[in-house]
Amino acid sequence: MDVQTGSPSKTGFFRHGTMREPRTGPMQNLTRYLCAATYLDKGICDAVLKEYVYETHRAIVPSHGYDLEPVVRHARQARLMRIVRDVVLVGMWVALWIVAPLIALPYFLFFGYGTLLTRVPWRRLSGWRRLALGVLAPWPLLWLLGFLFIGLLSAYLIPMGAVTAGATYGSAGIGLALLLLVVVPLSLGLPTVTLVHLYLVLRRLGRDLGPGAHGPGPDPGGVRFRRALAHVRASQNGNITVYAGDNPFIGTGHPHSWDARVWSVVLELDRKASGLLDKKGDVKPVDPLVMYERIRKKLHEMRDEGQAAGDGQRPLPPNERISGLVTGWHVTARGRCVQRPRPVDGVTAATYSGHPLVDPSERVPYSTASQEAIEAAVRHPQAGIRCFQQVSIGAQGQAITTPSGGVVAPAEDQEAGLSAFVHLAVEGRMLYAHFAATVLPPVRPAYKIVDELPAWDGSKLLGRTLVMGLPGVFSAPLLAPYRLAAALWRIVRETLATDVGSDPVRQLVHDYGSRISVRELAADYDFRDFVQEMDVDKYVKLIEWRVNEALLDYLTECGVDVSAYRQQAGVIMNNGVIMTGGTVNGQVAAGGRVDQRQSGGKPGGGRPGGGTPGGINP
Repeated sequence: MDVQTGSPSKTGFFRHGTMREPRTGPMQNLTRYLCAATYLDKGICDAVLKEYVYETHRAIVPSHGYDLEPVVRHARQARLMRIVRDVVLVGMWVALWIVAPLIALPYFLFFGYGTLLTRVPWRRLSGWRRLALGVLAPWPLLWLLGFLFIGLLSAYLIPMGAVTAGATYGSAGIGLALLLLVVVPLSLGLPTVTLVHLYLVLRRLGRDLGPGAHGPGPDPGGVRFRRALAHVRASQNGNITVYAGDNPFIGTGHPHSWDARVWSVVLELDRKASGLLDKKGDVKPVDPLVMYERIRKKLHEMRDEGQAAGDGQRPLPPNERISGLVTGWHVTARGRCVQRPRPVDGVTAATYSGHPLVDPSERVPYSTASQEAIEAAVRHPQAGIRCFQQVSIGAQGQAITTPSGGVVAPAEDQEAGLSAFVHLAVEGRMLYAHFAATVLPPVRPAYKIVDELPAWDGSKLLGRTLVMGLPGVFSAPLLAPYRLAAALWRIVRETLATDVGSDPVRQLVHDYGSRISVRELAADYDFRDFVQEMDVDKYVKLIEWRVNEALLDYLTECGVDVSAYRQQAGVIMNNGVIMTGGTVNGQVAAGGRVDQRQSGGKPGGGRPGGGTPGGINP
């Protein structure tokens, strides 16, 4: 499947992206961290390859703030390095079972018990439990070591069945040579291969992903990967999100997460303002597109100079501008598609087949919606395609300078990602305004090791490899056969599903929606300090205020009574809750960033992501 970049839909409302060549300049910090995650977290690596390489008909989430192509390239390289490591480990296990079958089994049990000890959450245990486990844990290891020693003596140093002293000494010499030249190297080679693999991974991270590293990354490999990368380039910079789960904002956080902020207000549009009660004429029609434009201009006033638009305001000083504020359209729809022809609506006799956001010839979702399609979707808020005005605050920080131009402190990335989505629906002579602010904490600290690695010399790199690789010394050799078999089966299964699987067009129902976002998979489980939390709260409130003021100003110009809107907005801005009717049972919490829990229930909106928080799973 070749993605023809730039090709429009048959109606001209949607098209693919126009990016044809990979980016070759310096990579953004977030791109480097996500590339490092594929080496340090096997779960993220497997998810990236399955979603973007083998799921050829899947939609791709817009990648704001990072480049997805280098992540896919490094994921392929990371998987190849893991497979080579596991092949070597499995070969050494086979050789050990052939040469020294008497010690292979206890040696295998030794690695299993070592893996069990490294997986124990020691820091979570109480002092007495930690002491008891520390006293009891060495005894099985000593028993296994003793069993190994006896097996070595009986197999190589005291051969059974020898009839003469000369034969005994000769056999003992052969056994000793076999022990020293074969058994010992194989025994020590298992943990050594694990550490060498981690050493090579860290060296590659420092060489290819350090600060200032250039893209696009390792060689893409065969035709399959090249096609996948072409699809990524054609899709990652669009304004369309076709989703498979329950989150229309996938890639920016979940609106049900505990740190998201969601509210809505409703207002009658045919109720005149008090100043118009004694005047003739009706309320002016309310246009949702004009409201979106007013919101956009109001938000840009926080970013642009006051005189740029000729509004007569004072110029906005550079230190007061929110330079990382970006606005745009977010067009979203579910990826589930009914393939059979169906009526356009309940009135029109014409039929429609396929998904409006999926290219019928290439069977891949479009990435960009035209302005005409966006305006039509805004005026039809009951349709399956929904339009949101997206407001994002980037991670770019601001340098501290004096009035004379002296640099007090350089700019630093704030790392946390904030996105706000505004949806306006005018129907039934009512206005429905929905606001959702989603947050993505910074990526996990373990992936930021690429900032430190270039400064490590050989001795420090070797020392840190020994410290970081200690848990894997036991688990990697133990799980190598399983991991190798699972990796090869995964490749075969996904390849067959791609090459032999049925064409989506021939299926009655097919889901083209995106299921993952690399940024969400690599996100930490919470903020690392209070300043990041404070910045998110600050920008959410600034955006909320501008959105509400823009809507109130426009509605007032149209002669609409906005007193009900002001009342609802006032309660929302003060972190309150409006309840009308119904019965509430159980606990109720109100306010920003409240973590209200009840025993026996499931916490809502857990943070996405795989692996252990802050850990490494190579």
